[in-house]
Amino acid sequence: MPSLNGEKAVLFGCSAAARVGGAVFVVASDEERLQQLYYRVDAGISAIWRAFRGYDLRESVLADAASANEKLSGEFPPAWLPREFVADYSRLVRKLFGALPAAQSTATGTEFSEIALRAAECLAENVSPARQAVEFEQACQEDAARILSGDGPVQESAVREIRKRSGAWALEYQRLVRPR
Repeated sequence: MPSLNGEKAVLFGCSAAARVGGAVFVVASDEERLQQLYYRVDAGISAIWRAFRGYDLRESVLADAASANEKLSGEFPPAWLPREFVADYSRLVRKLFGALPAAQSTATGTEFSEIALRAAECLAENVSPARQAVEFEQACQEDAARILSGDGPVQESAVREIRKRSGAWALEYQRLVRPR
């Protein structure tokens, strides 16, 4: 994976959190309290996506999302998803929120990559339909890095493309956990 820093690393982190969060979402939807916590976390991630499109990043939304992230991680039943997987999702989100403001971020794409791969490994080892999770995560990371590669600032077209792809990748994570 090419080295991604600053805003590109934050976008890479948004993509990783959205992807891995797909599995958390589909399982959390079984219980209203967990679903509401997930939605609050997702609102924080969505706020970061919107900030890259020129909207203000509201601190209150991020603070609420960070609080919900800690609760979600602590309350998620290990019978639904492996505790380590949910903990890695929570780490991704925490790392993402800690990497703000994006223009001043010292986070790297490698840091997000390692956490997401660890989550995929846990999923592959513990959830039988998700045996291909590691290969899938690696392919997503390569594609995300390709979209964000290049010199200079992040182009709006790259933001739109990685956001669109991340949504599709999140759906695939849902299918890895709950095949239809």
